Amino acid sequence: MRVWVTRDEERDGPLCVALRSVGLHDVWQPVLQRQVSDIFDISLVNSLGKEDWLVLTSPFAIECVARLTQHRIPRVAVVGKVSQQLATALGFRVAIVSKEGTSTSLFADIKQHIQSAKICYPRSSQAKPLCRWSNAEVNCPVLYETTPRDVNPLVTEKIDIIAIASASAARAVGLINLPYASIGPSTTSTLRDMGIKPAVEASDRSFSSLAVAIANYAKDSRQDRA
Repeated sequence: MRVWVTRDEERDGPLCVALRSVGLHDVWQPVLQRQVSDIFDISLVNSLGKEDWLVLTSPFAIECVARLTQHRIPRVAVVGKVSQQLATALGFRVAIVSKEGTSTSLFADIKQHIQSAKICYPRSSQAKPLCRWSNAEVNCPVLYETTPRDVNPLVTEKIDIIAIASASAARAVGLINLPYASIGPSTTSTLRDMGIKPAVEASDRSFSSLAVAIANYAKDSRQDRA
């Protein structure tokens, strides 16, 4: 089965590698590109204390912040096991991992732990800032710009399923008459809002789980045709 890798990663990035590891053919054609914003102020992170919160909702955000500062004092909240493992490996003090694999549930979890804390949520240019919280000082600076890439329109003739690893990728791809594979609940919610019912959803928010889910879908599809 030929899988369209839509996320912004290198040719041998983690999703491509995960797909190959389960015998799938990756068709690498990212629909987005991301770069750190020129106006991002790292002092917002460096000013956080040990009881404050740094919210990092993607592996890309974790890697960006890690490159920009050695400040590892605040409590960190992330979405998913992959982000937890990455943040921990980079020296961050992960205190909360979203139970439902979504940023919405992550912020709900944080609210239960706040006691007059600061919250810094370095976000994508496409992500909405948080509303004001009565018991916290909230900063939501744009950490990185997410912009569309030019995509070869013939790519749809070379694939069997579209791998979607973020809400922004879902919106960039749009509505195509092919099966979609979602990395988790948040991405699935965006697809459903677009009128798309994913054929596949990963069991947890990780590239390996997404690859396994697609491989199982491919196997079931072959059996149905037999």
